[in-house]
Amino acid sequence: MTNTATADIFVHLIDLPDKTKETVCPNEDGSFTIFINSRLSYDAQLKAYEHAVKHIRQDDFTKENVQLIEYNAHKSIENSNTVPIPAVKYLEELERIRKRRRKLQRQMKKDEERIRFLEENCDMFERMEHHYLYGNDL
Repeated sequence: MTNTATADIFVHLIDLPDKTKETVCPNEDGSFTIFINSRLSYDAQLKAYEHAVKHIRQDDFTKENVQLIEYNAHKSIENSNTVPIPAVKYLEELERIRKRRRKLQRQMKKDEERIRFLEENCDMFERMEHHYLYGNDL
């Protein structure tokens, strides 16, 4: 068994099927090769790399329960990005978002009324434009 903390890791960007973000292969010499989907964005490639390295560090290649391995790998990634906030601040932010939404809905309603007015009175505006451009000559 290789000490995964000091194992050599080789990384290759290759075209993988769309749903495959990365794959890790343990090598005979104790090193690992990570293949990352080159179609991913740079940020997604970094996340895929971090995910693969977690599997290497946790020595997941000696374990058998794939579902448990993936659950633990994703759980630790999600927890590392989560920043807890007090409930009061969460509720304040939620109320701020609701107020903004109501304001936008009111504005959308006004805009829809303006559009409806223009659609209904389009003929009148065309006549006014024609009169402005050409005078009384019809």
